[in-house]
Amino acid sequence: MESDSLLIGDWGKIEIDQNDDFHRLPIFRPFGISFSEKEIELYNGFVQIKRDSISGKRINDYKGLYTSYNIRKESIFIKDPFSQNWEFKWTINQISKDTLVLERSDSTFIKLKKIKPNENINFDQIVFSRSGCFGSCPIIDISINKNGEVYFQGERYVSPLGFYKSKIDSTQISQIFSKFGRANIDSLSNGYTIGRPDNESVTTTFIKNGQILKTIDDYGRAGPKELIWAYVPIENLYTHIDLDSLAFDEPFYPKLHYYAFEKDSLILRLDKSESFYLWTELQKSKTSNSDFKPLYSMGFGENFTYWGSDPNEKRKHKYQIEKIESDGRKFKFYFKDQDSKTYDLGYNFIEKNFKDSDFKEKTKYD
Repeated sequence: MESDSLLIGDWGKIEIDQNDDFHRLPIFRPFGISFSEKEIELYNGFVQIKRDSISGKRINDYKGLYTSYNIRKESIFIKDPFSQNWEFKWTINQISKDTLVLERSDSTFIKLKKIKPNENINFDQIVFSRSGCFGSCPIIDISINKNGEVYFQGERYVSPLGFYKSKIDSTQISQIFSKFGRANIDSLSNGYTIGRPDNESVTTTFIKNGQILKTIDDYGRAGPKELIWAYVPIENLYTHIDLDSLAFDEPFYPKLHYYAFEKDSLILRLDKSESFYLWTELQKSKTSNSDFKPLYSMGFGENFTYWGSDPNEKRKHKYQIEKIESDGRKFKFYFKDQDSKTYDLGYNFIEKNFKDSDFKEKTKYD
């Protein structure tokens, strides 16, 4: 059928409304789909919200982005990833080279236009963080590089909680990186916001050769649709990969977040994703016995609530952090009733990633 060949490609909805979420997700997401010869990709993913029968906690049951489809007399049927049954989804009401109109079973329509993906991947590491919201939004941090090395922290409203590492394959790497590549991060603003309170902030940091290229702070998922679609595979990755718990033999305190570098009356506050990036770099650093001249005192989230269980609870009596000093390369941790310990990144984190103008005057809240 002619419609079969015309259907192949990527499609985004022309007029966005809140009724197009595939499984009625609790927050609005723009609708988009892609067809190959045998598979359909749902840009928002196949997700169902469930409740744990014992704890009552919300669980996101994520089944990925792809499933099989076929066309029968201008109707599209998909293999539902949850039931594994073939189900009717839409009738092809109209189709041309660049326009597609789908009709639902309730006789409402979805009008889409053909998208021409233009990938621009000039980064080799992505660090993604969710801050939580006034509710049960998952609070997570995840770092992925082009070699497939993964660091993950589950802080609250997720399972598992704590700090983990993993390794993903080339298919998963390509999927995550190509999604952000399609968002064309070079053309995006550094911040997006929606005029509603109690939403979460999603921060994404892009890194090339160990240098931060850009951080995007998206409050309320107000960013462009390509960016929101890129969130889906990375924010759900931890639900379907093997995670190895990180053992902390060093006294380095794992639950530090929202780092800030303070110098005189100036302060550099890191976003959540930038803080997690520094945390992962400290994990790879070496201890040092050499002295250095501190340039910064460091805040480490003491004025922010850490929602998860304390990963250091069993060692809390031994390592109670008092302060951190740094020159940008070396980080000296001072502990109550314990010897201090210095970690050497091997490079200057501040000089490599930030400018003098990124330091701002302190306010009464700092």
